[in-house]
Amino acid sequence: MSAILTKLLWPLLNPAALLLTLLPVAAIGCLWQRSRRLAKPLLASLVGLLLLVSVLPPAYWAVRPLEDMLPPAVLPAWLDGIIVLSGAERPALSGARNQPQLNESAERLLAFADLARRYPTARLVYTGAGIPAQAGGVAEDQVAEQALAWTGLETGRVIFERQARNTRENAAFSQALVQPRPGETWLLITSAVHMPRAVACFQAVDWPVLPYPVDYATMGVAEPWLDFDPLLGLRSLNLATREWLGLALYRLLGHTRSILPQR
Repeated sequence: MSAILTKLLWPLLNPAALLLTLLPVAAIGCLWQRSRRLAKPLLASLVGLLLLVSVLPPAYWAVRPLEDMLPPAVLPAWLDGIIVLSGAERPALSGARNQPQLNESAERLLAFADLARRYPTARLVYTGAGIPAQAGGVAEDQVAEQALAWTGLETGRVIFERQARNTRENAAFSQALVQPRPGETWLLITSAVHMPRAVACFQAVDWPVLPYPVDYATMGVAEPWLDFDPLLGLRSLNLATREWLGLALYRLLGHTRSILPQR
């Protein structure tokens, strides 16, 4: 239940959504005499916050440490297996258009297909199904299977773990399905900002993995101080809030052994 509620409520409760929702509410409140006293300072604060996020890079500063925390591992000569986490798919749109549609995290599946070709004997695992598909839609794993087939990857090689709804379940359910042996070398693919929480979850189930982060949101260098891009700033704010809160919440719930993954 918690996994479903988290995925359903996050689009409504994320910082960018709240900011963009409260802005017109505060603006309308300024039109009425009774609410003007409270609405004016609220509107000024919201506009100031939007400008801060858009012009200055505070959200960027919060994302970059997460992305740089676990750099891509040096690829070994041998891999026993490769795991990719779901999250690159757009299930509703895929169902509506009857073809796989991907989001800004498509690099997860592209890297997975590329590494599968480079390591032809590695076991391949895709984990995650997301929220059950709505009427007429498809689940994340179905979209991923179709998209991987488009890349030319033989999907019969892939073990699809189709039950996980969050990162903790990605690790736990995949381990139960695959049953990796001690000493095996496995590589984990997910978005760079999400890699610390993902690795911490795999460590919690005693499954050491090599990180292979993709889908970077930052350049790894200092950003210009005056680069007005509200959408990019709001996206960075969302990424930072989701992952830092996720790291803290997972530790609080006992899903991980420490807030940050062990080196």
